[in-house]
Amino acid sequence: MAIKKPDYDNLRNQEDFVWYVNSSVYALAKIADISLYELNSDYKAGIKMYQENSINSYLENFNFNEKMRRPVISTPPVSYGHLNGIGVDLVFPPGNGEVNYEKVERPIDEWIKMLEEPRDFKVSGMAPYFIDYMEKLKEAYPGKQVRFSYGYEGPITEAYTMLDSNFFFALYDEPEKLKIMLDRIARSVIRFKKFYSQMNNSDYKYAYGMCDDIAAMVAPDMWDEFVIPFMDMIYSDTGNYKRNLHCEDMTYKHLKNLETLGITWYDPSISPKLTPPLITNNCRIPYIFRLGSIYHSIISPQLAKDFVYASIRDGASGVFTEADHLDSHSIAVVNAFIEACENTQSLLDQGASRQDIGNQMSPEGKAYYWDKWLK
Repeated sequence: MAIKKPDYDNLRNQEDFVWYVNSSVYALAKIADISLYELNSDYKAGIKMYQENSINSYLENFNFNEKMRRPVISTPPVSYGHLNGIGVDLVFPPGNGEVNYEKVERPIDEWIKMLEEPRDFKVSGMAPYFIDYMEKLKEAYPGKQVRFSYGYEGPITEAYTMLDSNFFFALYDEPEKLKIMLDRIARSVIRFKKFYSQMNNSDYKYAYGMCDDIAAMVAPDMWDEFVIPFMDMIYSDTGNYKRNLHCEDMTYKHLKNLETLGITWYDPSISPKLTPPLITNNCRIPYIFRLGSIYHSIISPQLAKDFVYASIRDGASGVFTEADHLDSHSIAVVNAFIEACENTQSLLDQGASRQDIGNQMSPEGKAYYWDKWLK
């Protein structure tokens, strides 16, 4: 069946300006004086982290701006729930290391067999632990939204977590067998997504987002064979024409594949080889451009403002950042970002053009974006 395509000639123009600042689990944990290991291993740490005084202490750094996304009470963020559910152990490093998975070398045939096994994801792996964690949070915060964050990745990233670097050899050495494995991954992820939506009490038809960073490591001309068919399986299952993709580290040569796949919203996130002009000139998909928190310590507040103006000038439909760091400089950078977004929104509401937004840039910003940014 052919992939349904939106009206790309007009899609970007139909999008309103979008901006926000994500709140950060890492910052909240620091404010609450708990380690990530404690957060992952003890629901009491989670209850402590989401106390109102901790959240207010965090938000006051940003003047409680309404576009500063409020922390949603949640089980610890785990990207490898599906992988854990099919039989791979999770690793919880001491201190502030992120949850990882145990690397186990198995041949493709064995992975295929594991993926084909019937299973109830609600009782597989550590799902019961995280479900209980969620229930404890609900008891502590009655009437509040509590999110289940034991998640999954797109098919290529899932394959990489299973095969590690052997995935890249399999593209050439065992291509047909790898396609079977990717098909089984897609089918298994679909089953897990339904469980995930059920745990979050959300309508499955709205599960049209996908995170698949490792897809950027597959050569652009190999996407037709090894990426698009399996992403399409997962997208198609929701019955919703919307298709959001988060994929880091793409190059401009990958962008042609987004229209082939019918993507309706693109988040390049941390992709050092891309700039708004490169994205705008190589695909027609609305996209949001991220000021990564890794840059907060090395750019000035003025350059944070100019990031917003340059992104919108050059075709982005929106911008966002995440407030990970609470030193005075990083806070000033985030607040400057917010100020520029508010100014951009006001100007657009008054009928300003993209070039009008670009005219808000300082001379420093005009010299910086995007050549110096790429360097």
